[in-house]
Amino acid sequence: MKIKKIYETMQSAGLANSQMEFSRIWLGRSPRYYSHLIATQREPGLATLCGVVWRLDRMPLQGKPALLELKQKLTSEIERRAITDVRRSGLRRQRPI
Repeated sequence: MKIKKIYETMQSAGLANSQMEFSRIWLGRSPRYYSHLIATQREPGLATLCGVVWRLDRMPLQGKPALLELKQKLTSEIERRAITDVRRSGLRRQRPI
């Protein structure tokens, strides 16, 4: 899931009034983190996405289908990326020293 889509969803739900607020509160990073990701055309790391889901878990999301869908998509992305990371690290351990 693209960071721009995450930001737009949070902003539409009234949970992020600015990119700086989104970076600090939802991404748990410096105020300029979101703009850095956009400028470098990168996506947030796995730990950052886990933090967003963790924060969403602490909110009542009933009656907020856009946020429920966002959480579901982020969870799927985390699972997909975590499996990839485990496979890569597993390959490193199997190599002879």
